[in-house]
Amino acid sequence: MQRAAYRAADATTLAGWVARGEATPGALLVAALREAEAASGLGAICQLLPQLAEAALPGVDPAAPFAGVPFLIKDLGSPLAGAPTFAGSHHLQSRATPAVADGELVARFKAAGLVPFGKTTVPEFGMNLASEPAAGPLCRNPWNQALGAGGSSGGAAAAVAAGIVPMAHATDAGGSIRVPAAWCGLVGLKPSRGAIPQGPDFTNLLGGLASELVVSRTVRDTARALAVAVLPPVDGPYLSPLPHGYAAAALDRPPGPQRIALAIAAPDGSAPAPAWAAAAESAARLLQAAGHGVEPLDPRALSGFCTQSRRAFAQFACRNLAAVVDMLSPAPDGIEPMSWAAARKGAALQPRDFVAQEVALARSAYEFARLQRRIGILLTPTVSGPPPPLGTLRTDGGDLAAHFAAFAALAPYAALANATGCPAIAVPHGHDADGLPCSVQLLGPPGSEAVLLSLARQLEQAAPWQLLAGSV
Repeated sequence: MQRAAYRAADATTLAGWVARGEATPGALLVAALREAEAASGLGAICQLLPQLAEAALPGVDPAAPFAGVPFLIKDLGSPLAGAPTFAGSHHLQSRATPAVADGELVARFKAAGLVPFGKTTVPEFGMNLASEPAAGPLCRNPWNQALGAGGSSGGAAAAVAAGIVPMAHATDAGGSIRVPAAWCGLVGLKPSRGAIPQGPDFTNLLGGLASELVVSRTVRDTARALAVAVLPPVDGPYLSPLPHGYAAAALDRPPGPQRIALAIAAPDGSAPAPAWAAAAESAARLLQAAGHGVEPLDPRALSGFCTQSRRAFAQFACRNLAAVVDMLSPAPDGIEPMSWAAARKGAALQPRDFVAQEVALARSAYEFARLQRRIGILLTPTVSGPPPPLGTLRTDGGDLAAHFAAFAALAPYAALANATGCPAIAVPHGHDADGLPCSVQLLGPPGSEAVLLSLARQLEQAAPWQLLAGSV
């Protein structure tokens, strides 16, 4: 198999090769391992597990949606049988044991033909927008290795952008799918709350904020991954709150005229970098030309919702980490100082404060749903500018307030979707003066994945994006 052909293909294309007998799952795995070795300096993969993949090859169904496609699992989230979860932590690297069974989502990915052969780098316990854990490896951005790849799904995004795999598992509790996707020039969909299974071993301990799916190079791959993730499991029924209308085959059917609200500035009035503002304006013009109604939205209308979203993320993340630290009982130098700071903050929360936050979050989600009935789809820049240099988002100190404030400055609208339970998708759109990819975010009401994917497909067709590893 020619290296250029593998690197230029998306997951749908690779599966088509297998279905037609033009490639074997074994040959695709060899190609993926070759790319992983060539890109080892990126630090995208924290565990390479070829033996697990080789054992799975005989069971691949050539008719499966992603038959034989090499795949990577994020080292945080749904477990992979036979692999430990380190979660970016030095403490867990020395103590974690291999999972005895796949999580439900990983089982569905495997049933769809995906072949996991490793796990991707994350910040410790996912608590950063940079995937640079002290335990290593340091994850670099393939577009410019002096820059970060984002977090917490930074390893996944770097691996896809670099051409190691066309698609990789990712999770999102405050922007962790969409931010790395934006900085690495990829598609990243955070599904609606409750759409994706999170058991039996990875229960959602973040108050409903977290969701899982993939980062990918094409809209059609993301649509197929979503359809796979919400299908009934092999061993019984699974009741999804979403209709099955977002299969890849439906992507090219226009979604019908949509109302789209365009917010370019952050809720506090700060402006994104010029190229990112221009990307949002360009996307708005293209969608308007496609027949959708686009109206500007005063970002101040979203200020209260974004403030509540960030507060909810901070409290749920810290409380969750406090429970994890209590369970693990690490040595003082076993986890990073910022993780200790978050755990201390979480431990200090009183039950009444936590319950009050849950109530406030539910009320905010309800009020935001009412706003969405008026404004329709929300279009924003995914992040406020290019990725920061490596080492910018440090975790060797304990200023938690400054740490979270940096998140808000870099991705002012990211946590909004998690707190409200809405789906949101990051879509590559244009480049800045340094050649780095820009990205726009589309956020819709709960259950609107079909509309978001169709709108993303319209942008993909109107302004095809440059892929670092080749073009599909």
